[in-house]
Amino acid sequence: MFKLFVICAMASVAFGATAISRLPPKPAHLAHKEGCYIQEIGDVVPFGTVLTGPQCVRITCGRMIDYASCGLIMTDDPKCYVTKGDYSKQYPDCCPEIECENDNYV
Repeated sequence: MFKLFVICAMASVAFGATAISRLPPKPAHLAHKEGCYIQEIGDVVPFGTVLTGPQCVRITCGRMIDYASCGLIMTDDPKCYVTKGDYSKQYPDCCPEIECENDNYV
């Protein structure tokens, strides 16, 4: 059972959390620009653009907007812990990870 839990936890890191939404309407002053209006930056980016944000997120502009962020991870192994995310890095390197202490038997 524990192995299944660890595999599921690792899969959530690999896939992260994703959401797809319709293109939001552009404000009137940006209506002349072709592409996706990204509310987080207050501007329109060309179709095909991939942005990474300071909140550890990736935004992809296409026919829809695709948002990806870190998945939820946890462990109940007393030798393992979940690291804090490193928001100085870009997605997905900013996501928390599971790290475990190694037993060094010599």
